[in-house]
Amino acid sequence: MPPHHPNCFGCGPDNPAGLGLQMRVDGEGIRANLTLDARHEGAPGLAHGGVVAAVFDDLFGGMLVVLEAPAVTANLNVDFRSPVPLGEPLVLRASNTGADGRKLMFGATLEADGRLLAEATAVFVRVDLAHFKGTRAPIPEAWRRWGTAPRPPMHGSAQARDRA
Repeated sequence: MPPHHPNCFGCGPDNPAGLGLQMRVDGEGIRANLTLDARHEGAPGLAHGGVVAAVFDDLFGGMLVVLEAPAVTANLNVDFRSPVPLGEPLVLRASNTGADGRKLMFGATLEADGRLLAEATAVFVRVDLAHFKGTRAPIPEAWRRWGTAPRPPMHGSAQARDRA
């Protein structure tokens, strides 16, 4: 999947302070692999909780790319199950869990070596692209074709590869 935009803190390749999150379509959701380092440290050897929340927020932003729906975070909840270690490969998965009017609901997990470290849920609210144009920053080209209604869920791996 392409980054939200080149300077995105979560997935932008041009942001030297960014997380470098690389997402791909996986079935009807998305998957990402990530290894956090000393820049993301909270307690010694462990990821800062705010960084973990930012990872989930960006992961959910990836779901907006899958759905081609401009939206903003309205609510983000993170349940920490175990400390998130630095220097270990992490696997993240997100999916769309529902929709109600303008609201889009998502769920996600973060694991290391098969251990569940954190779970998150979020509610995003669909907005018109004009919401982002007010910042005067250029709108990514891919966003310009997005509508205000989410696309139907994807089915099958062939469609998933086509959208990646």
